[in-house]
Amino acid sequence: MKTILWSILCLFLSGWGSMQTVSAQDLQEMEKNLSAINEDLNQKTKEYSWQLAAAYADYCEANNKYISWNDLPYLQTVVEYERPASLETYRLAHKASKDELDKFLNTYKEYKDLTKKQKEAVTKEEKDAVSTAFSAFWKKLRSEENPYKDLYYAERKAISKYRAEALRYVIAHYKEKKQEVPTSYIKYAERSYLLQKGSALELLQKEINALESVQRELVQNITRARYGLGKTEDK
Repeated sequence: MKTILWSILCLFLSGWGSMQTVSAQDLQEMEKNLSAINEDLNQKTKEYSWQLAAAYADYCEANNKYISWNDLPYLQTVVEYERPASLETYRLAHKASKDELDKFLNTYKEYKDLTKKQKEAVTKEEKDAVSTAFSAFWKKLRSEENPYKDLYYAERKAISKYRAEALRYVIAHYKEKKQEVPTSYIKYAERSYLLQKGSALELLQKEINALESVQRELVQNITRARYGLGKTEDK
């Protein structure tokens, strides 16, 4: 990429920057460089998405954070329908911890009653009432001496691990297809944390920004050259 950028800079200095008459050969060279920039930018954008998603999977697993499949439908497909063999250990581990938590919760009549009401709730008022009642129930449960907290965190850890591994599986799928993996589900604060100053991700992002800047400049100069337009001077 450095070679391409250097050749572009040399051509700018030799006349493109001031938009003197551009020969057909120069225009062809500009278009060739633009094609190379586009190809490099496309590849680096995909690599950035893979690395960002992988870093997010690591972050969520380390912090017992649940990865939502909103904006990433294939993650839901993997978890709920495909259930690949490579993820079965994690799925079963989560199922076991969830069953333990459910077993404990169902020892409370109040929990069973609220769960029943939640399923039967239709109107907004009914749903809000159940939600309020559940909030009070969870608060009371956390204040008591019982195994709830341990069971809850065990289930949380298991599902965080399962979802993180599922996301890694999804990333591998997109890599195999040479496609950019969606990353819109990563919130701004988390994205900022992952793009820490000096990190490999931040450096890759800066490289992409530089490529995009050169790409825009090349497109503008090619357009001016094709139509014989000079560059507007700043006053």
